[in-house]
This record gives sequence, C-alpha cells and structure tokens, in this order.
Amino acid sequence: MVDIVRRFFGKGVYPYQFSLLLGSFLRRLVLSPQKLADRLHLEQDSRVLEIGSGPGYFSVEVARRIPHGHLAVLDVQSEMLKRARRRIGTAGLRSVGFTQGDATNLPFGEGSFDVVFLVAVLGEVSDRAACLQGIYRCLRSPGLLSITEQPGDPDFLPLQAVRSLAEEQGFAFVSSCGRGKNYTVNFAKP
Repeated sequence: MVDIVRRFFGKGVYPYQFSLLLGSFLRRLVLSPQKLADRLHLEQDSRVLEIGSGPGYFSVEVARRIPHGHLAVLDVQSEMLKRARRRIGTAGLRSVGFTQGDATNLPFGEGSFDVVFLVAVLGEVSDRAACLQGIYRCLRSPGLLSITEQPGDPDFLPLQAVRSLAEEQGFAFVSSCGRGKNYTVNFAKP
C-alpha cells in the first residue's frame, strides 16, 4: 500500500486503485469531457485513439460524438480498461475497442486514426519520442494530435516542452487553448 500511495503523489503511471478520483465531479471544474471533446474537432465518422484512457472519464463523451466512427482506448493497466469498459457499456456505446498496451509501442496500423488524444499522459510515458513517433505513424494525414495537460499532475509538461517534442517528430502546431497548467495543444500531421 505504501508503494501505491507513493505512486499517487509521485511521478509515473497513475495507480488504478485511485481511479475513482479521476471520475470526480470536481474534475469538471478543471476540464469537462464536453469541453475536451469540443477541442478535438470530431466528425460523426472520426476514427479516434485515446492513449491513457484511465477509467474512461473522457471516453464516453468522445464516443457519443462519433456515432458513425470508432473510438479505440488504450491503457497500460488492465484494471483501468475494465473500468473504462464498464463506464462506456453503461452509457450504451458500442463502437469502442479496448487495448492494453504501452504508449511507446502502439499496436495499430499506419494511418488508422483521424484523431489521437492524450490527457495528462505524455509526462508519464517513459520514452516520449517513441510515443510521438508511434502516433505519427498511426495517424492519417492530415490528422489531429491533441495533448492536454492539467494542474496537480506530478508529470505535468509545460506547453513549450510539449510543442518542442511534437515538432521534433514532424507535427505542425495548429492551436492551443487554456493557459498555465491547464491547456490543450493541437497539432496536425502534414
């Protein structure tokens, strides 16, 4: 238990034992699922990948917005995927796939997605360059990469650091919204 508490307050993958906190109504004060989905510029038939879905806090709203598309959720923890599957199933959404995997080795084909998004995840990834290279490969051109960072995350990455990492992998900056430690930045694959 000491190790789990240490992980909760420290850097690294968020422990599934605290996943209930990720669904707290207080989180809406920082960023609601609706507001995040607005930032993704989704079409009804978009094919979307969410990396680090956790218990599916944002997944339900994104899946609702793409009734003729598909949402793939990926998380490194099987326990988080079980919780996401339950939340999405309760919402009656069907066009969602669940994959346990590591963000540094994405198990998806080239050009599989229109949109890829991560919320408070990139800082947890052991090899950020490999993660972004994998996203670049599996994102169609022109596709959207959306990275959101939030306050209170011990793995928080400043906007300029995220922008540099993405641009080094060939992504082109499109826009950012929010400010300080609560922002979303969007990139395009040219």
